[in-house]
Amino acid sequence: MPWHLNLVDDPQTLSEHLVYRMHNDRNPLLITLEDKYKSREYVSENSSCKLSKLYHFLEASNTKIPWHELPERCVIKSNHWSGDSIFVFDNSEKPIANVRREYKIKPFKQHGYHVIRNKRNQYGRYWPNWRIQGKLNRLMKRDFPIKLEWAAYNINPRGIMIEELLLGKDGGTATDLKMHCFGGEVGYIQYEPGRFDNIKQNIHLPNGELIDTFGDQTVWVNDENVSNIREHLGDQLIDECISYAEDLSKGVDYTRIDLFLTADGVRFGEFTNYPRSGQPQAQQWEEIGGRLWREARERMNK
Repeated sequence: MPWHLNLVDDPQTLSEHLVYRMHNDRNPLLITLEDKYKSREYVSENSSCKLSKLYHFLEASNTKIPWHELPERCVIKSNHWSGDSIFVFDNSEKPIANVRREYKIKPFKQHGYHVIRNKRNQYGRYWPNWRIQGKLNRLMKRDFPIKLEWAAYNINPRGIMIEELLLGKDGGTATDLKMHCFGGEVGYIQYEPGRFDNIKQNIHLPNGELIDTFGDQTVWVNDENVSNIREHLGDQLIDECISYAEDLSKGVDYTRIDLFLTADGVRFGEFTNYPRSGQPQAQQWEEIGGRLWREARERMNK
């Protein structure tokens, strides 16, 4: 990407720090965090945050999916890839709420999540078991496409994870709460409801205040119904999520910890160390993230 060339010796903004990390940071902990399978053990050892159930982990040498053993609802994905070839099985009697489905096959959309019901995804494309197996087998042979995302590129062994599908209280997909952590402290909170429908994105400070991130680089619209995340979700829930995130982020100057708000409470999702591959974001977001990262670096150096 063109912004990958924006390497400076003294990064100031959030994206400059991310690009600097891509070129220079070789902390081996980043590989553990980026690995969706190995990170589960790290979470269990370093926090009390609960994990989704893991039904199977199939290493790349033997990735034959035991279809007859799978529950009606589950998620199948790779431990080394991000944002593509994620299969969400939704074959229970009552379908997942708030998933818009197309019943006329349309050209492939750039959306890596396939919500499979009766062997078709939400765009009407036919996905029988053999096609899913073949897609994942090919993925096992591929290196992560962005070599500069060093931690993701060096995950080993690769494998296929089959885990519990997490749902929210309304019967739809669980809401994402992404905790951006700088040197073991939460700097801001990214709130994202509507994963498979009209996804929205708000950025809030830990005190709940909304950061205005609407700008040229904003991909998703803000949820105008949420002006303060603490008023919307409650202090207890936000404090719980901050506690989990700060326990899990002490070893690195920056990481994003993705949590899910489910019908059964908070669940860990994954670590993200190169969000949007370092693409510049809205100006205020860039400035706040850059300042927090510099402060974290100074604390850790001391």
